[in-house]
Amino acid sequence: MNNTDPTLTASNKGLILKSLFSAFINLLIMWLIYSQVYQSEINELNAIQDEKLTFISNSLTREISSIEKLTKILGQGSVLKKNGSEALSTIYEKRPRINEYFLNFAAATKNISQVRWIDSQGQERFRVDISQDKNTIVKQRFLQNKKNRYYFIQGMQVEAPNTFTSQVDLNIERGKIVKPHEPTIRVTYRTNRNEYLIDGLIVVNFNLDYLFREIQTFNKKMAQVSILNQDGFWLLNKDPALEWGFMYNKPNNTLAIRSPELWSTMTQGQTGINSTLIDNTLFTYRRFTMHSIPESKNNISDANIEIIILLSSPNGLINNEKRFAVQLTAIVGLLLSLVSFGLIYRDHKYQNKLLTLSNKLHVDKVELAIVNRQLDKTLKRQLALQGSLIEARKLSSLGLLVAGVAHEMNTPIGGALISISNADLALKKLSKAVEKGLTKSMLDETMFSFNENLVLAKTNLEKTAVLVKSFKKMAIERHSDEVELCDFDKLIKELLLSLNSRLKTSSVKISTQLLTDKHIASRPGIISQVIENLVMNAMNHAFDEFQSGAINIKVEQYNGEAIRLTVSDSGCGISDDVKSNIFEPFYTTARGNGNTGLGLYMVHQWVTEVLHGEITLDSDPQTEDFYKTQFTITMPDLGRS
Repeated sequence: MNNTDPTLTASNKGLILKSLFSAFINLLIMWLIYSQVYQSEINELNAIQDEKLTFISNSLTREISSIEKLTKILGQGSVLKKNGSEALSTIYEKRPRINEYFLNFAAATKNISQVRWIDSQGQERFRVDISQDKNTIVKQRFLQNKKNRYYFIQGMQVEAPNTFTSQVDLNIERGKIVKPHEPTIRVTYRTNRNEYLIDGLIVVNFNLDYLFREIQTFNKKMAQVSILNQDGFWLLNKDPALEWGFMYNKPNNTLAIRSPELWSTMTQGQTGINSTLIDNTLFTYRRFTMHSIPESKNNISDANIEIIILLSSPNGLINNEKRFAVQLTAIVGLLLSLVSFGLIYRDHKYQNKLLTLSNKLHVDKVELAIVNRQLDKTLKRQLALQGSLIEARKLSSLGLLVAGVAHEMNTPIGGALISISNADLALKKLSKAVEKGLTKSMLDETMFSFNENLVLAKTNLEKTAVLVKSFKKMAIERHSDEVELCDFDKLIKELLLSLNSRLKTSSVKISTQLLTDKHIASRPGIISQVIENLVMNAMNHAFDEFQSGAINIKVEQYNGEAIRLTVSDSGCGISDDVKSNIFEPFYTTARGNGNTGLGLYMVHQWVTEVLHGEITLDSDPQTEDFYKTQFTITMPDLGRS
């Protein structure tokens, strides 16, 4: 038989579902963290590349703009222009001055490697070579014809006085590439025959080797710099063997062949700075036009000349960033898993504990319901017993009242009986005297005796009638709920008269203080019972047997229309722990003496529920005042409420 608790089985299923959900959430968070960390690293690397690319682009743009301006300034030299209608012979006369002008101009800047003036047939007419060792004016016999060079052909297509900027290539002398390599850009200035001595081109060669070396300093661990022309050939690369493929007839040394995807992305991309991630390498590039060839006089135009600056992340850097993101994600995921599964396990334990407590609570609830039913029955019996005891208490009080009245009536009735007996004896004597012979003296004596005994009998019977009337009034009032005027003086006297038989043998003396003659509408019978219970409570609890003492009953006006009744005694006082429970039902400190604990409870109920007043207790066993205990009752005028 399977005794597995179904609630625990449901709890275990809940644990599995929570664990699976937590694992899914953890995986989702780990993926988000990985994506954020990886993307953050890529963005940081991209920002670094963007910054370097911007700096390199600005440097290159600034340099090209500068050399174009220098070429224009060079072409504005007055020594190059005609003064009126000068003949060709003037050129030979000005040759030294022109050579000196070119030489001085080239020496003024560090990046000019050659200045030439070529006529419209491609023949060099003037040439100055600049090197680190010396500056040389090339003699006429060494001057070359450049009519087949691309920069001459394209430069001649430009209208005077405009400039043309060539692509970047290597310097070639007498058909051979100059070594070490000299990255060169050429700027031509068109001169016409109307203004200048020669119709042709002023060609300035600018050596960009210093600029390339400066750019190579940006090859750091975060980015490697490459420069390409519009055909995808490298002008600058971390591997020198890949550079200048178009100069050495190496068509495979192009980005288009070695990385077709990247080249396609770059050529199709928009202008400005762009980035792409290919094969775990981040590339940032910019394409910009060096010079747009104006339309020639023959309406022949050429394509724009472009330079592409390309920055790439070093090999393995992206993989390292991925590993870092994975490691960080794994650490965070591990911590999340530990925390989440720890919380789930703790929640599971708490759930099991709650289920156990719930089951126990259910059992306790059932048991409590049984106990409550038993308590309800007991309470009903107790209430019934309490009602019976209260009725018994009332009957007992009435019985004591009857006993007191009967005791008080014993004396006058006995006196009346004696007087009647004496009168009967006198009558018998008179009868005998009549038989023997009645004398006047005998008649007078018998009449006097009759008269005296009748007077005594009448007096005693009148006393008895007063007692019976008082008893009848008190008995009726104590069982009446009618509101009527209450005469406290008469009420207290009648009460003390009924208590006289119980008080006359005690050493405790009762005194009264009636400080007001005000009558209020209330229930006199209830007030009488309240005073009786307080007096008898003091007699039974405040004094030891044969101990002398005093009880004081004081009545005074309070707050205009109310009456304040104070019952004080000089007994032993009441301790604090007893005071807190003294008005509770069945609470008594003398149950062994036959007390039920209902006396003061009934007093409290009568005062608060029937008389609509208040009762307070003030008692201090240690006080030096004469009266140790005071019960103070404030009663309103029910006729005004």
